[in-house]
Amino acid sequence: MGYGASQTGLNPKWSFQSGDPIYPAMWSWKLLAAVVCTFGFFKELRPSEAYLSAYLTGPWKNLTEEQVGNEIYPWWTYAYLLWMVPVLLLTDYFRYKPALVVQGLAYMTTWALLLWAQGVTAMRGVEVTYGLVSACDISYMSYLYAVTPVEYFQRISAFTKAAALTGMFVAYLLGQLLTMFDVLDYFQLNIFSFVSVTIAFLISVILPRAIYSELFNPRIYHEKDVGSEDGSKDVREINHTETPEYLANPCAGTGCLNRTKSLIMFLANEIKTIYMNKTILTWSIWWAFASCGNFQVQNYIQNLWLILTPNTFGTEKQNLYNGAVEAAGTLLSSGMVLLIGFLPIDWSVPVRSELLMLVVCALNAVILFCMGTTSSLWVCYILYDVFRTTYQIVLTLAAAQIARNLQRQRYGFVFGCNTFLALLVETILTAIVVDQAGLGVDVQTQFKVYGGYFGVMAVLFTVYVCVNVCKLRERTFNVMETEIPEQKES
Repeated sequence: MGYGASQTGLNPKWSFQSGDPIYPAMWSWKLLAAVVCTFGFFKELRPSEAYLSAYLTGPWKNLTEEQVGNEIYPWWTYAYLLWMVPVLLLTDYFRYKPALVVQGLAYMTTWALLLWAQGVTAMRGVEVTYGLVSACDISYMSYLYAVTPVEYFQRISAFTKAAALTGMFVAYLLGQLLTMFDVLDYFQLNIFSFVSVTIAFLISVILPRAIYSELFNPRIYHEKDVGSEDGSKDVREINHTETPEYLANPCAGTGCLNRTKSLIMFLANEIKTIYMNKTILTWSIWWAFASCGNFQVQNYIQNLWLILTPNTFGTEKQNLYNGAVEAAGTLLSSGMVLLIGFLPIDWSVPVRSELLMLVVCALNAVILFCMGTTSSLWVCYILYDVFRTTYQIVLTLAAAQIARNLQRQRYGFVFGCNTFLALLVETILTAIVVDQAGLGVDVQTQFKVYGGYFGVMAVLFTVYVCVNVCKLRERTFNVMETEIPEQKES
């Protein structure tokens, strides 16, 4: 299984016509936000997830560590990649609510298989359905932005993030306490998770469908007259008279072939328009490749902990503190993300953001290599939380910088494109390094490979920073040469 998350922001240049209804009748945006946040809490309340590898290799499933790591877990990566594109488009086309329901059903199917199915094939089915769960995550945030007034976007970002993180923290803490004091075993923890995701599914059923979506059912945008000096709220409608039909309507034309061609042209134009911005491109590259490494680490970290447990405690699969470590990591990540949000640092300054990416990649390379070589479970626990925190910090900054530079509301689309690239790279990495059909290396060697992966990223960003510094110095030198003759003449 893996993890996903989405971030967003707001470009202040754009607004919506104030009279447009953006949420269904009989619902207020505050009520919708509360219900969806409750859905987010219960879908993350899965205390068994921190002990998945121990459960699969325990008496309940009797699978080997090699089967779990090399034959079962890779299927999540492949499934997530295959589900990503159709889910991204269909989620928008059907205006989000059906995707939330499908995610709830996929959650229930995943845990039903975990509880009552046996064998490698069935557990691969678990990874396939969980891949669908991960792909549908995009609908969680996108739905709220579709039904929330634009002036409350920042507030709703905090609410939804807090709901999800609270669910994760409570789940990990409960899992640790319930197993530590022998209240529940791993099978019973999975029953707890099954009940929680069933509640999430029931909540998703009562939600109304959004009126608007980003691509296929957009709101009518208006451009603010930001150049007005008198402070008046002069708003003029964007002129679409010269807009090509495939941009105004992604599925324009008659017949399946023409509609498909129109959709492809629309998506290609969106990608070209978005990624021509250098800031968006730079942060998206980091987002995609760092997310790939993060997915791999989170997907296989429990296997590494299982191997190190006997070395530390002298017992097999006992005294696991996975839940406590995940809870601490969630708390630390949340605190650091909030702290970063209040620091008065302008990350749009040239070279500053690239330097941060370089430092984080180099640090993560060292952390992962140490995790692959250490024999201490405690060292591995600590390094994992540091890795997770640094990733969440830079991911949050990346999302904010991307959102700030977007010219239209395409947050979900950009997230989907970046995630698709991350999964594409991860699929290649998994097929070569992890999968039994490839090299099928052991988990400690895997983490050394992941350390090398971030090391390569650090080298590439070093080159990129050096090139940008040279360009900046040359530009500064040229400016100074221009100013000096002017001063002499004066």
